[in-house]
Amino acid sequence: MPRQDEHAFLQQALRQDAGAVAFCETLFRISQTLDDLIDGDKPVTGDVVVSAFWQALIELPGNPFYRQHEPYLRPLMAGALQDWRDSVALERSGSQHERTLAFVLRDQLTSVVVQCAYLIGGEAWMRQAGPAIRRHFHEDSLEDYLAELDPTQDPDYQADVDESLNGGDQ
Repeated sequence: MPRQDEHAFLQQALRQDAGAVAFCETLFRISQTLDDLIDGDKPVTGDVVVSAFWQALIELPGNPFYRQHEPYLRPLMAGALQDWRDSVALERSGSQHERTLAFVLRDQLTSVVVQCAYLIGGEAWMRQAGPAIRRHFHEDSLEDYLAELDPTQDPDYQADVDESLNGGDQ
């Protein structure tokens, strides 16, 4: 889910390049809809699905930053999409190791943002902005991610179970 300060952060990380910011935000909206559809954890209306297709078929290819850098960006996007697809399969496996791999793979759009920083400001800017970009977009911990996949491993979950078995708030 986008953070409240995401637009301002992208403005800073991408040096006020409106096309690059719009490209990233469009890509995020498309990927969030796909994620919600596949996970089934949030209701997705028909309007949201049509909007995601509009963004993917009309807005993204028409974005000036994307048009200028498409030969560079499209393979990165393909890799990020396949990494996300693999992460879905791995997180559903039940294996702790594979779920850890899923955590690493699931947010590869962050690498696309880092590469956008490179396209805007060169290697020096990418090197400077890269760690901040990764910190911003990877705020969830591995422990929280794993607990969300298997709530029975969360200590709060076990306390809730114990409380409900002992009569709750009677």
